[in-house]
Formats: sequence, structure tokens, C-alpha cells
Amino acid sequence: MNNSILVTRPKYDDGTEYLSAYALEVIKKAQEKFSVKDFEGKEAIKENVEKYLKNKNPKLLFLNGHGNESEIFGHKDKIIFSLTNINLLKDKITYARACFSANFLGHEAVKNNSGCFIGYIYPFSFWMDEERSATPLKDKVAGMFLNPSNEVVFSLLKGESARKADEKSKKMMIENMREILAMERKNEPGATGMLQILWDNYEGQIVLGNEDASL
Repeated sequence: MNNSILVTRPKYDDGTEYLSAYALEVIKKAQEKFSVKDFEGKEAIKENVEKYLKNKNPKLLFLNGHGNESEIFGHKDKIIFSLTNINLLKDKITYARACFSANFLGHEAVKNNSGCFIGYIYPFSFWMDEERSATPLKDKVAGMFLNPSNEVVFSLLKGESARKADEKSKKMMIENMREILAMERKNEPGATGMLQILWDNYEGQIVLGNEDASL
């Protein structure tokens, strides 16, 4: 196994377009020290991911897209990971920015091995500013949700443990929730809804398996 990094970035609806844009910020930072394989758009399919995993055996996987309790999807909701190939995540560090990914699938990924799986037991959700939909990285509303999730990988890239990466991500969420509370006190529209969603992300983000895993 080496310290190369595999990233999936499907982009075919508003949600995946945003995830893809924010994941690119992580990729740029990772490329300063690591070899990064970026499966973007229509390249984010099971066949490509499996081939790379078998040939290159990366240490870290950063998966973006839709998901459920037993599957993680790539391009146009095509399955990339399910129980049929979950063995490919054995002994690896996986961060799945996908709804419900840390339920059944995440537990299976770390069963009887030294790997780690960071994901969500609830939907991973975020709000968007429709006026910024063409420029996701300038969307301050979406950044409230997506920057803390990016921090998971930024911390791992620094060599910090999965446990520490989770803690730093959640610290950012708390800071953002305080900012949203200030908005709520000013009766700014939408603040209550934003706070609930960010709280769900906070409670839903968990670390499974080897919490001391690091690059």
C-alpha cells in the first residue's frame, strides 16, 4: 500500500456539482505532497475505481456523491461500492461524503481489518445560494456546510489521525453554528433551517474502525 489518494467526483446534478467543486480544493492541496487519482464526472464509475484500487492500492479514498446504507454511487447514480466489492476498502482510510454511508456499508468496510471509515449515519446535506449556483466556491451559504467536511481530508493530509480529523471538522461546524445562531437572533430568513441541517451533519458524521489511522 502507498500514500496515493483516490478521489471520486461525479457531477450530474446540483448536489454533485457542488461536492465536485469543493473536492477540487482538497485535490489541489493533496497534489503538493501526494499522487492523486481524480475520477471526475463520467469517469467516476465502478470499473475505473476498482482497476485503480487493485493496481495502485492507495491509502486514502475520498468519495463524493450520493449514497444509501449499503451503496455509494458515482456517475449518474451508478454503483461504485456495495457489499459485493467492499473488500477493496480493507485496511484503507475512506472518507465518504455521501448520505447514510456510515451505516451498514461503513461497518462492513472496517470489519476484521485495520482500516477506517469516516462517513454519515444521516443524510449529508447543505444549502445553496441560487445566485451562486454557477460559482459554488463563492457560495458562502454552501461553504458553511462543505468547508467543515473538506477539513476532514485537509487534516488527514497533514498526517493527523482519523479521530483528530473528525474533531477538527466538527469544531468548524460548531463555529459555523454559532455564526448561524447570530443570524437567527437577527431574524435573518432561513437561519433556523440552516442550523438544523448543520447540526444533523455534526451528529451524523462518525468514525468507524481504526480511529488512529493516518497517512
